[in-house]
Amino acid sequence: MGLIGTIPPHLGNLSFLVWLNITNNGFYGDLPKELANIRRLKYINIYLNNFTGQIPQWFGAFPKLVYLDVSNNSFSGSAPQDFGNLQSLKVLYMEFNQFTGSIPGTIFNISSLEDLSFRGNSLSGNLPANMCNHLLNLEVLLLDYNELEGQFPPGLRECTKLQSLSLSINQFTGSIPPTIFNISLLEALDLSDNSLSGVLPEDMCNHLPNLQFLYLSTNQIESQIPPGLQECSKLQVLSLSVNKFTGRIPREIGNRTMLKKLYLGSNSLEGEIPREFGELVNLELLSLGSAGLTGLIPSLLFNMSSLEEIDLHENKFSGSLPRNICPRPLLRVLAIWRNKLTGNIPSGVGNCTALSGIDLQENNFTEYGHEGLVSTNCDIYSFGIMMMEIFTRKKPTDEMFTSDLSLKRWVSEALVNGVTQAIDSRLIRQEEEHFFAEVSCVSSIFELALNCTEESPENRINIKDALALLQKIRLKFLAKLSEN
Repeated sequence: MGLIGTIPPHLGNLSFLVWLNITNNGFYGDLPKELANIRRLKYINIYLNNFTGQIPQWFGAFPKLVYLDVSNNSFSGSAPQDFGNLQSLKVLYMEFNQFTGSIPGTIFNISSLEDLSFRGNSLSGNLPANMCNHLLNLEVLLLDYNELEGQFPPGLRECTKLQSLSLSINQFTGSIPPTIFNISLLEALDLSDNSLSGVLPEDMCNHLPNLQFLYLSTNQIESQIPPGLQECSKLQVLSLSVNKFTGRIPREIGNRTMLKKLYLGSNSLEGEIPREFGELVNLELLSLGSAGLTGLIPSLLFNMSSLEEIDLHENKFSGSLPRNICPRPLLRVLAIWRNKLTGNIPSGVGNCTALSGIDLQENNFTEYGHEGLVSTNCDIYSFGIMMMEIFTRKKPTDEMFTSDLSLKRWVSEALVNGVTQAIDSRLIRQEEEHFFAEVSCVSSIFELALNCTEESPENRINIKDALALLQKIRLKFLAKLSEN
């Protein structure tokens, strides 16, 4: 409702209140201790406000509480040990605050818990080895975006009702216990961005009939990609990028016809792209950049009607680009830079009207336009995308971009909603003397980049005018610096 202010202590007089929902407002300050008088409360949701300070100890004094969500505030300190008294609690969300210290061990004794999330804090320490001894009803466990460390907790295997488990962006080490792959109800498993090592079991999918999302990227896993992945018949997203996988890509992955996104880049693979990939009829994104692959780029990739993003950069692909590169104009991103491709760029590229990013540089192409392709339209589009990449430090193939959000759209919306949210924070800092001049300069560059990437080629600025505009932006920036 857009309400702003503090919570009045008189709210504690509503002794028969069982449901308190004040989400998505501008309330701030501390929660009044008088709220502890509402002993009948079953549901508390204060999500998305500006509350600060520590979570009050009296939060553990609601014997009938079933649902508690304090996410997206500015609470700090540690979570109260008294939470262990909430023996009727089923849902506990404490996401995106500033909690520190370890997760209170008493929380793992609440046998009624079904959903538990501490994601997006600064929690540290190890997880208890026996953390699931009492959490037999737990279905969702989200602890990502923290600073948790130590060995992967083997006790997770006791949470047999888990459907969603995310421990990504932490500091876990050691190997993944094979028993994790025995939790048959798992639908989503995200262990990315840790320091996990070891190998994946060959039969890792034998007991995961419901798995739809598997994220293991940015770890140190050393093994071949298990062909047993074909047993995960419902898999929609498979992310194994930035690891130490070796060997060939299993042909069996081509049997996963429900697969929508496949990330295998930044590994030490070998061989060619399996022809069986042509059977991935629902594939929307294929990311094989820096994977160590060789051979020809199979034309069958471009027959896949759902494919929107292809990233094959920095491999050793040879031969020419397939002539059927855009039989259906859905392709949004095409990144094949730094390979050994030869011959002409086929005119089919001109049919890729949905393209928001194309990068073909550092190959051995002989010429543009052999079949009527106007090279300047491709060049200026790539130039615009390159400018966005430089100042956002994002690539069109970044995992944050989906079918609904592209790099181009993200930059365009940032110009309206606040351009600093798209600028790489390492380039411009608010405490810098010339902050506003720098932001103004990058805003102008973003506007030019969007002009370069207009959907219709005839509406795009030409390269000569683009360079002239860049020179004007530079001179305007230097003038502002001299004023200060």
